[in-house]
Amino acid sequence: MIVDTHVHVISDDLRKYPKVKDAYDWPDFTAETLIATMDKVGIDRALLVQAYYTYRFDNSYHVASALAHRERFRCICVIDQYAKDAAEMLQRLVEKEGVAGVRLTHVPGGSYDDPRSFPVWEAAAALRIPICISARFDDIPTARRAIERHPRVRVALEHMWAQPMCDPPYREFEPFYRMAEFPNVYVKTTPNNSHQSRAGKSTPEAFFRALVERFGAKRIMWGSNYPAHWDKYDRIPERMELTRRDLAFLSEEDRRSILGESALQLWPELRGTSSDG
Repeated sequence: MIVDTHVHVISDDLRKYPKVKDAYDWPDFTAETLIATMDKVGIDRALLVQAYYTYRFDNSYHVASALAHRERFRCICVIDQYAKDAAEMLQRLVEKEGVAGVRLTHVPGGSYDDPRSFPVWEAAAALRIPICISARFDDIPTARRAIERHPRVRVALEHMWAQPMCDPPYREFEPFYRMAEFPNVYVKTTPNNSHQSRAGKSTPEAFFRALVERFGAKRIMWGSNYPAHWDKYDRIPERMELTRRDLAFLSEEDRRSILGESALQLWPELRGTSSDG
């Protein structure tokens, strides 16, 4: 089974799902278009990650899309992690709207170990949902402290380490690599990394080999990150093909883990369908 763990959907109905004033210039990409694309390239399931730079904290389109296509999708919401009622909001989204995880984003003036966000971590532990962390490379220390404080929460690092690629043996990546010490930490890799791994003296094989050596394939997941960087990294079919080429040196078992099985450890409900719960 192939799972796209990081894809955004963008409605073409601006009246029902208005974008924020300063929304990124991403093309419309509806849930129905995504399903057609997935069928074309053989992607079985997808995690719809709330498009923060399109809708901010309004999760309504992603939630509605996941509920309408539960046989293919689950939704990762984005909330104001510092709000006083953030934990209650997350509980409602999970229990009433079927949300399968929460994404914490970098917010100016805050940090991942900000005590104001701890109720969200505690709620995620109680609800048994993963937290996805979208952060800059410089945020790794604060993310690490938050993870140390909440060992029961499974965490997926979302290409937060997608900085300009250094050359092997990637010493600049050591703070990120040390996150592998936490057994509850997983990593998402996206086309950003595939393209950056071609910079300087680096190669895709060298980069992904080092990544697998540190985390193991069973803790690495692929995501298309579409339509982010739509004008640089092509569409999902091209992104899927690029990933297949870059991972071709790995064993079949490792490729199967990265392309789907690892994600099913965090979101086992993706394996089923709406008819079997």
